[in-house]
Amino acid sequence: MEKMMDRCGLFGMFDNNGFHTSHLIYYGLFSMQHRGMEAAGICVNDNQGNFSYVKDEGLVTEVFDEMKLEKLQGHAGIGHILRYDGSDARENAQPIVIRYTSGHMAVALNGGLTNIEEIRHDLELKGSVFQTMEAAEVISVLISRARNNYPTIEEAIASIMPMLKGGYAMLVMTPRKVIGVRDPQGIRPLVLGREDHSWFLSSETCAFDELNVDYVRDIQPGEIVVINAEGPHSIQGMPAQPIRACIYEYIYYSHPASVFGGQEVYKARYNMGCHLAKEAPAEADAVVWVPDSGLAAAAGYADTLGIPMVDAFVKNKYYGNNLVKPEGILFDRKIHMKLSVIKSQVKDKNIVVVDDSMVRGTTAQTLVELLRHAGAKSVHLRIASATISHPCYYGASMPEEKKLIFHEQGVDAVCKMTGADSLAFLSSEGMVAACPDAAGGFCMACFNGDYPTK
Repeated sequence: MEKMMDRCGLFGMFDNNGFHTSHLIYYGLFSMQHRGMEAAGICVNDNQGNFSYVKDEGLVTEVFDEMKLEKLQGHAGIGHILRYDGSDARENAQPIVIRYTSGHMAVALNGGLTNIEEIRHDLELKGSVFQTMEAAEVISVLISRARNNYPTIEEAIASIMPMLKGGYAMLVMTPRKVIGVRDPQGIRPLVLGREDHSWFLSSETCAFDELNVDYVRDIQPGEIVVINAEGPHSIQGMPAQPIRACIYEYIYYSHPASVFGGQEVYKARYNMGCHLAKEAPAEADAVVWVPDSGLAAAAGYADTLGIPMVDAFVKNKYYGNNLVKPEGILFDRKIHMKLSVIKSQVKDKNIVVVDDSMVRGTTAQTLVELLRHAGAKSVHLRIASATISHPCYYGASMPEEKKLIFHEQGVDAVCKMTGADSLAFLSSEGMVAACPDAAGGFCMACFNGDYPTK
C-alpha cells in the first residue's frame, strides 16, 4: 500500500541473566519488522572490548540464521531494521560500528535530522570520510570527536545533542554500556523494559510483549539512559521541551498492540474510526477494511454507525518477495497482485471503505476499481486521518512534496480522480481526540505544516 513508512526500528539489551543476547535481539527486531524491511543488523560485545556484528540487505529472517546468531556471542548488543529509500540498503545497514581512540562504538538511529547534510559537510571539511549516507555514521563521528573532551560517553553524547535538529531515537553501545537517547521533543518513540536483572530498549512495547519482558517506562524527551552491569541510570542530555510525539505512530507506523506515550495504538485507531463516523457518516450496506492497518479504524466506524463490517479484501502474503513488477503493456493492463476481492461480500452492495491514510491517492483509486469490478453498487472512501499535504523530515520514507496528492489538490478533485462516490477525512481535532491517554502533544507537521523544529 502507499503509506509513509517509518525508516527503522531499534532493539537493544544489556544481559545479566545469561540469555542468548543475539537471539533475543533477533526476535525483538522480528516483532517490529513492520518498521523496516530493507535491511537488518545486530552488533554484540563480549565485555572484553570485542565487537562482532552481522548486517545485510533483507528481512530479519533473511539476514540471520542459527549459525550467524551463534557467532554473535556477547553480554550486550543493539539491533536495527531499516527502510531505505535509496539505491543500496546493504551499504546503509546499521548499526554503524567504528573504532576510535577510546575503543569500539556502535550506533543505531531511528528518525531524521533536518541539518544532517550541513553537519556532514562540516565534518568532511575537517577531514572525515564517510562510507554510508546514514545519519548514524555522522553521529558516531561527532561522538568520537567529543569523547576526547569528556570523562564519560554519555557526557560526550549530551554535548552533541544541541547540534542534532530533528526527531530521533538512538542506541549507542560501548564495551561496558548500552545507551538510549531520545530527542528533546519526544517525536520518535523509545521504551525501557526489564527481565530479572537484564534491561532492554526498544522502539515499541510490542517487542517486550512477545519476549515476556516487562515494560518499565518511556524514555523521556531529551533523556539519556545508560545501562551497565549495575542497571540503568539516566542524565538529562537536553532540557525536555513540550512533547510533540509523532501522531502517525498511532495512525500507521506502530504495531496495534504497542503502547506509545501511555496510549494503546489499537484503541487510538479504533477511536479515530469512531470520530470519523460522527464527522463523515455514509449510508451503506457494509464497511470494508483495508489490510492491514485499516482494521481498527473500520471497526470503530462500523460500530458507531451500526453497519456490518465485512472482509472483502484478501492480501497476497507473498507480494513483494522478489516479484517481477509489471511494466510497459503489462502495467497498462493494471495488474493487481497485492489485493483481490471476495465478490460475494460486495456484489450489489453500497460499500464504505475505511483506510488509515492517503498519500498519493493511487491505492485508493485501485481499491475503488477492484470493488466496482466485483459488483459493488457504490463505493464511499473514508480516511481515518487528515489530508497529508506536507513532507516529513523526521525519518519517514515518503514522496517529495509535489507528489503528495493533497499538496495542490482539494478533496473534491481527489474524489473524482479515485472514482469514488464520496470521499471524506478525519479532522485534525478528531485525530487528537482519539488519543486521550497520550502524554503530551503531537507532531502533525505532515498534516498541517507546523514543524516542531526549524
